[in-house]
Amino acid sequence: MSIQLIHAMNDLTATHKDLLELSKRKTEALTNNKLDEFQALLLEEQKLIRQLEKQEQKRQEAAEAWKDEQHHPAETLTITEILGRLDVEEQKMAEDAAVALTDTIRELKRQEHLNKALLEESMKFVQLSMELVNPSIQSMNYGTASSDKMSGRSLFDSKA
Repeated sequence: MSIQLIHAMNDLTATHKDLLELSKRKTEALTNNKLDEFQALLLEEQKLIRQLEKQEQKRQEAAEAWKDEQHHPAETLTITEILGRLDVEEQKMAEDAAVALTDTIRELKRQEHLNKALLEESMKFVQLSMELVNPSIQSMNYGTASSDKMSGRSLFDSKA
């Protein structure tokens, strides 16, 4: 059963690596202003996320099966608890799989944070462009604010 759990973690790592590669492609599409490509990548990302959900379900099932096989009483099961009950060879494999999965997820989070920042900057640029093209009434020079400043003077200077 522990081998199934290790395989499940390796499958999760592979899918997360696919997501990381896709995230890097999203960054490239954002920086090159290729919105059509970005949208296509979002659709591909949704497929990978659904695949990831299925793999996570398999990992949970494998962990439950291992827990039942080992007659483990705990409600929740951590990788540390599992590592303590495996033989040396399986322990090394499980530890490597857990470290690889954690590292990949950490890198994916960093990359997605970058993408989020790029999107926010793009949205600020779009908002600024929209304001320049279609200014609001408050930003115009006409209105009561400008007439209040000149209310003491007439258009023609009578002393001249």
